[in-house]
Amino acid sequence: MKVKLIWIFLAVGFVSCKGKFDFSKKKAEDEKIVVQYGEHFLTDRDIRLILPQDISKEDSAKLVNTYIEEWVKKKAIVDKAEANIDELTLKEIDNKMIEYRQDLLINSYNNYLIEKNIKDSVSDQDIREYFQKHKESFPLSKEVVRYRSVTVFKSDEGQAERLFNTGKDEDFDELMKIVLTSGTPYHDKDSIWYASDVLQGQFPQLNEGDNLNQLLNRRRVKIANDSMVTMIRILNLKPKGSEAPYEFVKPTIKNLILNKRKLNLLGDLQKELYKEAINKNQIKIMSHNSK
Repeated sequence: MKVKLIWIFLAVGFVSCKGKFDFSKKKAEDEKIVVQYGEHFLTDRDIRLILPQDISKEDSAKLVNTYIEEWVKKKAIVDKAEANIDELTLKEIDNKMIEYRQDLLINSYNNYLIEKNIKDSVSDQDIREYFQKHKESFPLSKEVVRYRSVTVFKSDEGQAERLFNTGKDEDFDELMKIVLTSGTPYHDKDSIWYASDVLQGQFPQLNEGDNLNQLLNRRRVKIANDSMVTMIRILNLKPKGSEAPYEFVKPTIKNLILNKRKLNLLGDLQKELYKEAINKNQIKIMSHNSK
């Protein structure tokens, strides 16, 4: 609440300097008015903006006529509302529009500051230090695994299975020669952690029968059809409820640090502007009687 009041006070100062916001439509010098209703108008640029590319003349005319009809209807009801709603309600609407504009400006400027100052400011050391201090805050909600997988043709099944099951890096490298020559799918990013449901999405066959349980319990599974064989081997598994591996939560921690810095950045700017406003005697709080 206190922060919001600061922005309201500052906004009051800015509005008093620049005058009341004017929300009426303006026409640029290079624009031509093509439709007018009362004090409202549409320009040739407005019309161009609603037209898709490569639209036929016939369809273009229909679209423009429909748009103009709806535009006139909306302006008519707005004028009728403005003529019949009491001044207090109109003032409340104007205030909401001003506050909404302020919120948009603040949000846009905040994004600009983030892009300029902290978008890529989180280092690996920052993330690692945060992880070491808050390990207990990242229990796993599901199993996560590191794995390897290959798919080979049935004709290569025997040799592929022998090389795959040893678990030796040199044998896997030899197996990869077969896979790359065949152009069949594989997964060798064995340093990356994946949630078990991601694995199920990657290999829909795991949802069939007892394949997933076999993989999680025996750490390996072979799934075959008439022409292909897929072999999956779990290199490491962290069970649900255990401490999350650093690499698995690294993106989450980075976002946490970024969000904290974003909040601090905006908060520091608010304090700085408030202090500047006080020093320059820009804030005037009028006394009033309260019941």
